Amino acid sequence: MKKILLITFLLTPFLGFSQTNKPIEGFLGIKFGSSKADVITALKARGGVLSTKSTDKAVYFSNVKLGTRVSEQLTIFFDDNKMYQGSFYFKPEHDDDVIGDYKALVSDVSEIYGKGKSTADFKPPYKNGDGDEVQAIKAGDANFFTDFKSGNNLLQITIISTKDYDLFVIASYYDNDLLSQAQGKEKEKAKADY
Repeated sequence: MKKILLITFLLTPFLGFSQTNKPIEGFLGIKFGSSKADVITALKARGGVLSTKSTDKAVYFSNVKLGTRVSEQLTIFFDDNKMYQGSFYFKPEHDDDVIGDYKALVSDVSEIYGKGKSTADFKPPYKNGDGDEVQAIKAGDANFFTDFKSGNNLLQITIISTKDYDLFVIASYYDNDLLSQAQGKEKEKAKADY
């Protein structure tokens, strides 16, 4: 019995070090670079409802869950029929819940991908902890975001305020290589217009 306990105690530190965070290779089991048809099929199988406003470069879904949260909208972007970005939009029940919802999502994601790098920037007269954080976000005078990096891929969780002052917590997954290619093509297209 003592030998078993000794072996267990000796192996415990190695088992702790061998645990790794999940790499960011896509979302909902859908890999970056997947075709539009494959993405639509996978999301419909999860109960997602495809919007009629979808285009060749972007598809929009409602009723898609990320963990236990149902997104207001999921927007997925494509370049050359390869998925490079997916953004989940979560609307808080009440505006005052937005920071708590943001922190809860960051906490849940941290369990999967490890600790992210969080930032909270404020413009005067606002500051973090003054009780006016939601007002500052609506005014465009505060930014909250957390970045989770995995190789050249990124998951960013942020809070935005729309022009109508609707607040959303957004979780965006990016393949930075494919995103850079898409942005490069857009720049070349814009140059060609001149």
